[in-house]
Amino acid sequence: MLKQCCDYLQQHQLTIAFIESASSGYLSSQFSIYKNSGANILLGGLVSYDPSIKINILKIDPFLIKNYSAESAQVTDAMAIQGKKLFSQADVIVACTGLLKSGGSESIEKPEGTFFITILYQQHIHSFRYFIAGSVLDRLNQLTEYVAQDLLNVISNSSDFN
Repeated sequence: MLKQCCDYLQQHQLTIAFIESASSGYLSSQFSIYKNSGANILLGGLVSYDPSIKINILKIDPFLIKNYSAESAQVTDAMAIQGKKLFSQADVIVACTGLLKSGGSESIEKPEGTFFITILYQQHIHSFRYFIAGSVLDRLNQLTEYVAQDLLNVISNSSDFN
């Protein structure tokens, strides 16, 4: 799925940037491994693992983190919006927060293995929540596949490519 997504982005001359927390740059690295994808689609990314980076670099309102947690749909949406300001030339912004391993804001409603993804494309926010079981590496690999599939769905369903 990842290769298909990278090929699709390249064929449609779309660029992408990642604002990552839980995935710690893994999504960016995976989108850079296919031939020409780094040069043709991937502009870059920012790992904002610690809330202080979200607040000081991304300018996320501390109120959002305090009220919803650093690993929440609300913060992930804000990361995508602020990420577009940092990577203004990117056609697509993907933001990721979540609970890759124990710690953070895990709860019964939001257990370890919960991820929030926001795809910002054509000024529209598309938010996703996943629960992924398994080892840390299994989670990251499955997350990459989910993101690639959702990217393809969001872009191919847009008015530009119908």
